[in-house]
Amino acid sequence: MRLCTLRTDTGEDVGISVPGAIAALSLVNATAGTAYGPTMLDIIQKGEAAALAATVAALTDLDAVAVRAEPEFGPIYRNPPKLWGVGLNYVRHADDLGVLQPTDAPGSYLRPSSTVIGHGDDILLPGQSQRVTAEAELGVVIGTTCRDVAPEDAPSVIFGYTTLLDMTAEDVIRVNPRHIPWAKAFDTFCSLGPWIVTPDEIPDLSAVRISTVVNGKTIATNQVSAMKYDPYWQVGYFSGGMLLEAGTVIATGTPGAGVIHDGDTVDALVEGVGDLRNTVKLKPA
Repeated sequence: MRLCTLRTDTGEDVGISVPGAIAALSLVNATAGTAYGPTMLDIIQKGEAAALAATVAALTDLDAVAVRAEPEFGPIYRNPPKLWGVGLNYVRHADDLGVLQPTDAPGSYLRPSSTVIGHGDDILLPGQSQRVTAEAELGVVIGTTCRDVAPEDAPSVIFGYTTLLDMTAEDVIRVNPRHIPWAKAFDTFCSLGPWIVTPDEIPDLSAVRISTVVNGKTIATNQVSAMKYDPYWQVGYFSGGMLLEAGTVIATGTPGAGVIHDGDTVDALVEGVGDLRNTVKLKPA
């Protein structure tokens, strides 16, 4: 199943990919007499995905629940319980920063939900940084609140995968690596979406290719198989030290970052998951 969050005239709705269209959750509920959601985070935390998929599959008139207008996507949701980031998980990205790739555990950081934006939103360049980079990443969405998960059991707690653009005030890190949390924490520095895809849509996670694209030029690209620490390992490792609530998003690392400037267009491409695009603007004074 492929799910998104849609901006509407009255707020936001969940969209479900159906053949040739996107079904709106509000219309599915009205047609089928169900009460799923109403938000994407609700669907995840209530464990409603399987039942929702069955309900949509049973609908005989998809036109009755289809979105009529051109879809306008929002972030998958705006307040992840945790938004956890993994750094330097590819050799190429360590080279970007002129540092050695960690050999014992990945770099990591927690960022606030105020960083979250969605497809089509503006990335705002802060006045406190003169060198901001954008990084395409595969995002893992946790579906079951968990702790102490063995890596081989990680698929059982994963709801799905999303596309992520992770911004960094790189000059801040170069001053002092301990500034990583601040370098990642500026408003608009984490774009999520537009789709979450459930694991059954991804036949071979290791073969998924992630690409950072700036103004149509591919800056870096690589597959999940090239990660030093794969997504299942990450779920196991981080759940060993903290509770991962349903809805937590783990940004699993980038193959490489591109420097961004006012007026640029940035894309994160994750094969089989989704294409995410944002524009870049200076933050208003």
